[in-house]
Amino acid sequence: MNILAIGAHPDDIEYGCGGFLLKAVENGDKVYLFILTRGEGGGDPEIREKEQEKAARLLGVQKLFWGNFPDTQLPGANVLIPKIEEILHLVKPDEVYVNYYDDTHQDHRAVAAAAISATRYVKNVLFYEDYTTSNFEPNLFVEIENILERKIELLKCH
Repeated sequence: MNILAIGAHPDDIEYGCGGFLLKAVENGDKVYLFILTRGEGGGDPEIREKEQEKAARLLGVQKLFWGNFPDTQLPGANVLIPKIEEILHLVKPDEVYVNYYDDTHQDHRAVAAAAISATRYVKNVLFYEDYTTSNFEPNLFVEIENILERKIELLKCH
């Protein structure tokens, strides 16, 4: 199975669904990451990029894609949707994981809104909770106790 995880910033995916993705890779699934910004609002973008690349290696992803959009200044859906569709065309995912739309961070909201439209032909699209997410009501729980230390290592990359 091909899985695409989309995050507005370096670290979003590891916080939100890193444990699940570790299990998916263990199960033989192919995992791809698409990060829309370099996270310069949270630190030096070159360092943030290297941190994300290290986390991607630890995770065992097939490919890490970068959007190179400015942090905290994502463009509108008319720009984001085609970019997400471009990555969807390359990856051909069976499942997509993305930031939740009810979030206090504007980039998370923008990515979620664009992904809702861009993934209209993907059968399984799930949202993950980040530390700035509001009103999240999960309906899928994945036991990660046996890989929790590895998830912590992913988080330490950032």
